[in-house]
Amino acid sequence: MLSTSRCGSVLTCAEKASTRLQAIKRVLGVPGIVSRGIRSVIAIFVVFAAALSSAGAQTMPVLQLQTLAAGVHVLRAPGFEPNADNAGFVSNIGVIEDEHGLVLLGTGTSRRFARHLIEFVERTLGRPVIAAVDLYGGGDHVLGNGAFVSRGVPVTAHVETDRFIRASCHTCVERLTAALGENMMSGTVPVAATVVFERSGYLTGVSRRIRLLHFGHTFQPGATAVFDEATGTLFAGELGAAGWLPDLYNANETGWRDALTELAALGARQVVPAHGAPGGREVLDEPRRYLDALIGRVGEVFAAGTGLLDALDQVEVAGFGNWYGYAIWHRRNVHFAYLHREELEFGHTAAEH
Repeated sequence: MLSTSRCGSVLTCAEKASTRLQAIKRVLGVPGIVSRGIRSVIAIFVVFAAALSSAGAQTMPVLQLQTLAAGVHVLRAPGFEPNADNAGFVSNIGVIEDEHGLVLLGTGTSRRFARHLIEFVERTLGRPVIAAVDLYGGGDHVLGNGAFVSRGVPVTAHVETDRFIRASCHTCVERLTAALGENMMSGTVPVAATVVFERSGYLTGVSRRIRLLHFGHTFQPGATAVFDEATGTLFAGELGAAGWLPDLYNANETGWRDALTELAALGARQVVPAHGAPGGREVLDEPRRYLDALIGRVGEVFAAGTGLLDALDQVEVAGFGNWYGYAIWHRRNVHFAYLHREELEFGHTAAEH
């Protein structure tokens, strides 16, 4: 698929500039009446305006479907860092074919990207989008909700994810606008889910057996995984990881670890994380190993009477130094895990510390 700029894909910017010039000539009169000087000024103005339009436009990233099983696909994010080149597309998006149409897992980073996404999958697979699911509350995953809702497509999310979108995603818009620019984020506002659920069950409004799996407070209170029973494909969302370090900023590390054990018990044939390459059970086992080691090591230094500041320097987890986020998040993860361990010991919250 070719990305298109504001000038479109049928005519180049230069061709459109020429077309505009001819139109202006017709408005002002026949070519012989317009003086050579005026025509030169008009030409310069139109070419300059076209150049500004091209410079101000941002192209959408090329999208490619990776088929995982019959009727199950993933759109792989091209990288981990949101920037103008990838339009903030840093989270994998699942596509499941139901007999009535397409179910998308994730709506993207912006209203513009969501429209690009919908147009691509409908054109590629020849079927309409009939449902979307927000697996977690993150700007890279849910800020396209508005484009779906405006088309009458129901967006499903856990009640806690819906609450997070309503309460906090205005800051997601601000951060992504700073990273991607106002043009890319134009018209993007947080839009809540239209269907919410409280406990694990099956996605409504479709005939395919698509399970929504919720394990309590894990990555976030509302973080959800999706299991397609027909193909044994698990979309783990932020619960799984491939080269992307678990981030405890809004997390409960023990709940997350235990959820990974339950997900592994499903025996999925393939597992898709929010970030990084789809794979097998290792997508669940590796983040569980990190969390288990973090919990255990923090527990050891806490029991030894080590203070929080010293714990930040002493707790390392081998084998994850090259994962995205380790240099940024690991010390912060130690901080949160230590406070949670302290809360468990003394019965007060981190906020009361």
